[in-house]
Amino acid sequence: MQGPVKTKPPRSGPPHLSRSFAKLMARLATKSGAMDPRLAGNWEEIVGPDLAKLCRPVQTRPVGRARALEVAVANGAAAMQVQYKQDFLLQKINAFLGRNNISRIMIRQTGKAGLRSGRSGYSKVEHVDDEDAFAPERGVPSEELTSALDRMKSLLGAKRS
Repeated sequence: MQGPVKTKPPRSGPPHLSRSFAKLMARLATKSGAMDPRLAGNWEEIVGPDLAKLCRPVQTRPVGRARALEVAVANGAAAMQVQYKQDFLLQKINAFLGRNNISRIMIRQTGKAGLRSGRSGYSKVEHVDDEDAFAPERGVPSEELTSALDRMKSLLGAKRS
């Protein structure tokens, strides 16, 4: 009679893509001269994990006397979130680079098929000085909105019971 059969230990999972992707992006940026490789290699640490999931740096380009950072996003919702965080992004990027090198963010929507060619994929992001520009109108909500909110409250209350 034989003893227990020895088997191989279970395999460990595949390595995370982000580990090798950052190094690959840094090498490509160095070869192409399109972007500071430190920016590509440390993107998640610079902007944080939430924004790093939404966008990735593509290249820097001169725009007049300034420089703009082009970031790629998957869709319009991600582009909007990045647009709202543009001041935060600029602050973090320039703090990391040690100078006010980047003055604008250009957003390119890539979609599921990959990067679009041409300038049609760009969404120009401008700084808005007026803080009330995006504030909702103050006033009494319409009857339609009030009735919709009342229906939602009643449905939520019915599900909890």
